[in-house]
Amino acid sequence: MLQSLYGFIMLEFDREAAKILSSQTLHIDDKTIEKSLKFIKLLFDWHDNKNLISTRDPLYFLKRDFYDTIQFSSYLKQGQHIDVGTGAGIPGLILSILRPNDEFILVDRREYPIRFLQHAQMVLDLDNISIKQVDVNKLSLSSVPTSIIMKNFSNKKISNLPITKKMGYLYRLIKSRVSGDYVILVLTGSLALKMPKTLSLPNVGVASVSVKKLTSPFFNECKYILEMI
Repeated sequence: MLQSLYGFIMLEFDREAAKILSSQTLHIDDKTIEKSLKFIKLLFDWHDNKNLISTRDPLYFLKRDFYDTIQFSSYLKQGQHIDVGTGAGIPGLILSILRPNDEFILVDRREYPIRFLQHAQMVLDLDNISIKQVDVNKLSLSSVPTSIIMKNFSNKKISNLPITKKMGYLYRLIKSRVSGDYVILVLTGSLALKMPKTLSLPNVGVASVSVKKLTSPFFNECKYILEMI
């Protein structure tokens, strides 16, 4: 009974997801759509055993996290990108599917997400990602990336801080580990978060944070890309 219900749910997911991803406004080819759907199914197979993400609804995940990442992709320049605190590969692994000509380094300190990412890399045949199990405080790179990307990065030190102090903390942390000229892009947002077009970060070393608002046809939730150079 449960097996047939799961099969029905995934069949409905396939239909709805293919319809969403095939939208002409997204400009995603058939091969990318196929690999994207394969990733989502793989993610939820692993998610059943241990929590990797915050939802158990694959269609909700597609409309929220995956769709946000599609929009996020348009703000990246071609090159090498480091996803800090990637978890289940959001946004880094999704971006590697959407942008096969770019290189992605996925960084997380936890063992289970790293095991999932390694399995996903093999199953999806992704040759444009490398995976590092390391705490960001010990991160070391041999080259300067094009960008460092994060989605809702947080820890106990900053979880209750206002957004300006969070961004200041992240900027100092990343710059202390990775030298050179690159852009830091943070995908964040919630129903309660409203932000101006720029944020000021006094005494941090960056004049301001550029704020780009994302829109969704599925939710009223406010999402933003915060850019620090």
